[in-house]
Amino acid sequence: MFSRLLLSLAASAICAFAAPQVHTLDVGKNPESVTRGWDGDLFVTIMGERGDHPQAATDGAIHRVDAAGKVSEFYIGGLQEPKGIVFTGEALVTADKTHVWRIDLNGKRTLLAGPDQFPLPPVYLNDVALDPAQRGVFVTDMNNAGQMSGPNGFREVDDPVTLNQTPRGRVYHIAWDGTVTLAVGDSANMLHPNGTFVEPDGRILAASFFLGHVVAAYPGEEPEILITGHRSADGVETDNQGNLFVTEVFTGKIWQYPPHGREPILLHQAQSAADHYLDRDRHLLIVPDSRAGQLVFIQL
Repeated sequence: MFSRLLLSLAASAICAFAAPQVHTLDVGKNPESVTRGWDGDLFVTIMGERGDHPQAATDGAIHRVDAAGKVSEFYIGGLQEPKGIVFTGEALVTADKTHVWRIDLNGKRTLLAGPDQFPLPPVYLNDVALDPAQRGVFVTDMNNAGQMSGPNGFREVDDPVTLNQTPRGRVYHIAWDGTVTLAVGDSANMLHPNGTFVEPDGRILAASFFLGHVVAAYPGEEPEILITGHRSADGVETDNQGNLFVTEVFTGKIWQYPPHGREPILLHQAQSAADHYLDRDRHLLIVPDSRAGQLVFIQL
């Protein structure tokens, strides 16, 4: 669906294009992921306070945005740092560090998968993607994300502290009955996978946060590198025309890779571009800007 790009293609090469229309909406502290749900409203995971803050373990939430742009609390209580979120048609599914939760329209939360159900205890569950075969969801485990950082920020790409980690990061499949199986994992090409997306034919895309790769693999295969040069890559997704969209949470850059190896387009410069949602019907890319506390709407 998306042809392999030459690794020598520089991510900084930006083709000339008309700047898209962009508008923003304030939604809460540290928004991370967004999806459309009931009545076409948007549902946004709100990580809230993080790190050693006394509220960091309890103030995670999901906010709802209606068609008029009104923001309200849909779910709060019992979430730490909810990240990826998808809508199944009946419920929201979100990853929260070591648990994956299902939340229905009435705000009832049930556990889809907890630490004991994984082949290895999860360390840092992040993004969630729907299984196109409707058998469940896929979720990334970044492993020990703290080892990516040194005293001066991001460690170097060849830093052995990160490169020698085992496991290096995994993509799991979670069936609706809670059965968890390994889909892609332990690859030197996929250190600390963050965003993930599954194409209609079952090919799994993942963003290697530490290395800056976007990789692709069918379940059980070694992931191949499609593009590189996007350290802190967060969201990753393809559309039906073969465009690839990538967001970088540390730099705030929002990229579009057109098909057939054409040069990438820098669509927008946000403060901190997290896990996006591609609204195909409305031709919108919706990106949480974590630092700004906003959703960024980019008309494609």
